[in-house]
Amino acid sequence: MTSLDYVWLFCVGCGKRLPADSEACKCPDCAGRLEIGYDYAKIRETVNRDLFRTRGQQSMWRYHELLPVNQNSIVSLGEGTTPLVAADRLGRELGMTRLFLKLEYTCPSGSFKDRGSSLLLSKAREIKASTVAVDSSGNAAASLAAYSARAGISCYVFTPSYASAGKVVQAIAYAAKVVKVDGTRRDTFEIAKTAIAKYGWYYCGFQVNPFASEGSKTIGYEMCEQGEWEPPDVAVFPVGSGSGLIGCWKGLKEAKELGLVEKLPSMGCVQPEGCSPIASAFKQGKSITPVEKPKTIAEGLMIAQPLKGEIVLNALRESKGFAEAVSDEEIMDAAKLLAELEGVFVEPSAATCLAGMIKLLSEGKIDRDQKVVCVLTGIGLKTLEAYSGTFPEPVTIKPIESEIERIVSSSS
Repeated sequence: MTSLDYVWLFCVGCGKRLPADSEACKCPDCAGRLEIGYDYAKIRETVNRDLFRTRGQQSMWRYHELLPVNQNSIVSLGEGTTPLVAADRLGRELGMTRLFLKLEYTCPSGSFKDRGSSLLLSKAREIKASTVAVDSSGNAAASLAAYSARAGISCYVFTPSYASAGKVVQAIAYAAKVVKVDGTRRDTFEIAKTAIAKYGWYYCGFQVNPFASEGSKTIGYEMCEQGEWEPPDVAVFPVGSGSGLIGCWKGLKEAKELGLVEKLPSMGCVQPEGCSPIASAFKQGKSITPVEKPKTIAEGLMIAQPLKGEIVLNALRESKGFAEAVSDEEIMDAAKLLAELEGVFVEPSAATCLAGMIKLLSEGKIDRDQKVVCVLTGIGLKTLEAYSGTFPEPVTIKPIESEIERIVSSSS
């Protein structure tokens, strides 16, 4: 069975159906949003828990029957199958009995975006695209550039001027052609869209391309399988465009549809106060209003007008979930807690997840005895400038034994 036998694209607006190998990112009839559909009855004939027990932990492609690309087109760097670890010390600090961390920053380029990039470049290879392009504030840019290099496909990256130097250097190292835009994230998107239309590149924007979130849905499968097919009670994500949460929720729903699990968790959406259009809309019960002047230390979440924001809201409502906004100070405090208590060093955008979980806990929206998974999306090494002055400076000493004794005695 090949993926194209039971996969298709469809427009959520007018219902038009397209073949899975279509290059379209929007409906050709009404310009509506495209999603990917599956014949779950056909998948159910071969997919069950025993099937996955027989497979090694090689990558997210161990779930290839549930992904919309033929196996001979796969572009992989071993992404996925990230650790799910018990946060025992942090849990005790917060009075929680079952707190877990999903370490997505252990993906090859240092962020969860690798799941979507693997899927996008596999699709690019399948449709024989010669060049791909993306607009991104950093992680998606670095990730897509890495997978483009792996696939031998040219890559153009458009990024706002405020993007972290580490992420930009990553993309350049992978031989992507990087264009820094002196403007907002929205300006970056518009310039990229113009160039893509002119040159006919395959657009891999995580907010628009329907295949991007399909990679992220494997986070949901892994949560279930790593928990012995018992999903958490609550799964919390830091949200910018929402591709991670959207994909994970779809994967969780599919797992239930296929009989792999019996229940579904509530989803938690956390955004920084300086850019929280989705969280604000959910809490106020209103539609999403774009943020005029976004500003936050969590640069990866600085999406003022999330194009998939309504899908995130639907996921929160469907799952009886939560949304919260946190301050930059709360984000940095959470980052320090993760590093000091669990040996986990993440970028501020990822630490936003824990900051929001702590706030939801204090508000009684999460119970202390519930099983909670915080999804940590990006590694802290990419954003070292954000931590300037956050941690103590190392002590400089002379190379003599007495100096070591002085430091040890003063710290005891």
